[in-house]
Amino acid sequence: MCQERYDLYRYWGKANRSKDNAPAESHLLPYHCLDVAAVAAYWWDHAPALRKQFSQGANEAEYRGWLLFFIALHDLGKWDIRFQVKCWSAWEALNAVPSGKNAIGKRWDHGQGGLYWFKQDFDADNDYDSAFITFNTHPKEQWFPWMEAVAGHHGYIHQHIDLPASDLALSFQLKPLGERDKQARLSWLDALAALFLQPVGLSLNDNPPSCSPLLAGFCSISDWLGSWSTKDTFPYQSEPEPLHDYFSRRYAVDAPLVLKRSGLLSVVKPWGGTEALLDMGHQPRQLQTLVNKLPHQPGLTIIEAPTGSGKTETALAYAWRLLDGGYADSIIFALPTQATANAMLNRLDKLASKLFEQPNLILAHGNSRFSTDFDTIKSRGKSVQEQEAWAQCCEWLCRSNKRAFLGQIGVCTIDQVLISVLPVKHRFIRGFGIARSVLLIDEVHAYDTYMHSLLEEVLRQQALAGQSALLLSATLPASLKQRLLRTYGNPDSSSPTDEYPLAIWQQQNRQLYFDLSATPQYLPPIFQLSIERCYLNEMQPDAGLLEKMITAAQEGAQVCLICNLVDVAQQVYQKLCASTSLEIILFHSRFTLTDRANKEDLTLRYFGVSGDRSVGRILVATQVVEQSLDVDFDWLITQLCPVDLLFQRAGRLHRHSRQCRPKGYQQPKMTVLLPSTTDYGNSNYVYTNTRAMWRTQQRLEQLGQSALCFPQAYRLWIDDVYRDETDESEPEWVADGLARFESEEQSKRYNARLSLNQAARAIPFADDDVHIRAVTRDGEMSLPLIPFVETESGRQLSDGQYLSQLSEFSLPEALALNRVNVPGGWQRRFRLEPDEEGVVWVAGTIQGGEWIAETTDYRLVYSKEVGMNIIQFNYQRGTQ
Repeated sequence: MCQERYDLYRYWGKANRSKDNAPAESHLLPYHCLDVAAVAAYWWDHAPALRKQFSQGANEAEYRGWLLFFIALHDLGKWDIRFQVKCWSAWEALNAVPSGKNAIGKRWDHGQGGLYWFKQDFDADNDYDSAFITFNTHPKEQWFPWMEAVAGHHGYIHQHIDLPASDLALSFQLKPLGERDKQARLSWLDALAALFLQPVGLSLNDNPPSCSPLLAGFCSISDWLGSWSTKDTFPYQSEPEPLHDYFSRRYAVDAPLVLKRSGLLSVVKPWGGTEALLDMGHQPRQLQTLVNKLPHQPGLTIIEAPTGSGKTETALAYAWRLLDGGYADSIIFALPTQATANAMLNRLDKLASKLFEQPNLILAHGNSRFSTDFDTIKSRGKSVQEQEAWAQCCEWLCRSNKRAFLGQIGVCTIDQVLISVLPVKHRFIRGFGIARSVLLIDEVHAYDTYMHSLLEEVLRQQALAGQSALLLSATLPASLKQRLLRTYGNPDSSSPTDEYPLAIWQQQNRQLYFDLSATPQYLPPIFQLSIERCYLNEMQPDAGLLEKMITAAQEGAQVCLICNLVDVAQQVYQKLCASTSLEIILFHSRFTLTDRANKEDLTLRYFGVSGDRSVGRILVATQVVEQSLDVDFDWLITQLCPVDLLFQRAGRLHRHSRQCRPKGYQQPKMTVLLPSTTDYGNSNYVYTNTRAMWRTQQRLEQLGQSALCFPQAYRLWIDDVYRDETDESEPEWVADGLARFESEEQSKRYNARLSLNQAARAIPFADDDVHIRAVTRDGEMSLPLIPFVETESGRQLSDGQYLSQLSEFSLPEALALNRVNVPGGWQRRFRLEPDEEGVVWVAGTIQGGEWIAETTDYRLVYSKEVGMNIIQFNYQRGTQ
């Protein structure tokens, strides 16, 4: 130890506060830093795909030296008296100093502080104690991106030009101790250079290569794992030991254990071809035959194909091929809603073990902890002794949504992906998880302009990290497709063909497209759909249509009506229930989480691929059934909506081949409800692009008695409806509606740019579901409402639980399960007052199995069958 300065061992990095004035148990600062570096080193050495991404063609050995050097500097700000006195007994035990901590007590952010001292210690042109820093001629300017990344490991990356120097500079009284700290920091840099730089021929006089965007997340996770102090990993050590010996021991013993327990090291099974993901005896079909033709290198792939053409298996097979080629460690699958994410979890659970050895399959969204299917996946590992490590790492990964991006397969809502580019604490953890994964995004057409703007930035970051993304859709408007392609390079990129189905691959100036025109035997079968147009007041079913629906169900048909608004769906459901004893199911978003999950299960049980079709039934639903849910109907009725969503709804009609369907429904039948006037009523608030609605209606009317032919209609209709040119026949009211829509779109793009700009500058939001939705969804937000009954025992929730009887651990779960999300406009319209958490508590009574709350202006009613409904009174009480 003669070549190492003894003053390095006078600083603690981790400490357990003492009791009864006993000395605190401490872990020396150099050792904690080397714990983290040991995890990073072992991870690097055993993750070929990660090495390839980090180095981007640079010398891997040299890159590793710089990586470990900077990661071991992540806590440089702890070499400061203002941090050390946070545990005075630990500091006092390591240093013979007089008591005087009260004179030192000052808040100290050691992340910012490390970056500040790194700048100050190396800048000979600046006065050591100056609170003013010049930024033009610093000798280590090329080192700052690295130091900024590792110093941000507590959630926020500070830029060196924005440091609050006056807050970070030493006071006059601390200058003597400050000089000592400075010498220790400089000694630490010399020691790290000897450990990591010199063995690969580098020194402190050299400059590092470009800093990878992966570094901040990689460092933070290494810090978490290097702080995982247990009986057999990273125990505290306060006795000096040569740095090289200590690092070698932690690398060989402790780092492998924590990385195994965390599940971060992926073991990919050899590529087995698309056939390995299909059911026994099935061969690749349609798009699935293109997997071997797609480039075996990272890029952006857009897959456009009709419902049922095998997009999911195609994307997974291509992702597996990239994984096997060493281009990624994991897969992330993002979907529009929690319901679609839950459904995808079940599909991937059957396939995960074909791609990975002992895979960690993680569900990430605001209510994932309430998923019984996810609980089953987690508990499965606990029941098998050989999989104890798997169960432990699965639990560790599930403790927060941001960690869920670190397993082998992550299933999430799109919000969890978009947050990686927005001002939320630790956003770079998600960014790292996404960047090490092949990113799959389903139903890309389902997002609005604000979300698409955020998605474009996610894709730019994915391209910058040298990673792949696959976007899946029935089809996309040409302008949107071009913007998405541009995120991976060529600014003039556009689709060079109108073929359909189609896969386009983009990377820099190289663009390839793959269609099935050369192999017509693999083209999707032509699907002819007869469309009945029904003109009704406000596009709402009348008594005659309801009677036809009932008759069809009585004859054994599975009937679905899709409404654009929850209120309309509730009204139709109540009318049907009053007219028939048939089983009617209502499915929308305005239920409690428990009741909605039951509705979803019931919908799949009756109308899913293996649904009970022994009797006819009617489902009344909203948009919740149009995205990714595998349901199949004999007759589909829908209110008018834009063409791309109309086709999504049509994809739920005769979705599966069945030998027997009810008489009169052997051929698919779709009825579209159109307005009897020139106005779309309340649907205007849901679908604000009036031109898209009007052109869709024009296309339907021009169809006449002819059948609509799929898949050709996808490209022809959608491109026509969303083209920029104005029709001469376009009415003035359509032009006026379009002008309002375009103004709203411009506002959404502006808000997206504002949010993205704030990501690097603003103080981040907390990482929770409320804040995530607040920054990833533009426009009117839903309002969480909790119905309850005031009793002698206190507040009773709708499921019968009493708040007073809930522990602090079970309370959050109970509130989440009993919350109903209602339109945000209700807050102002009905003067609903949220509490400090943004939740509205409404007291009511139980009457006839329903919860009811009534004021002079409205009545709120909740039931398990109908969900939350509001009845507004007019001028005279009692009229509605």
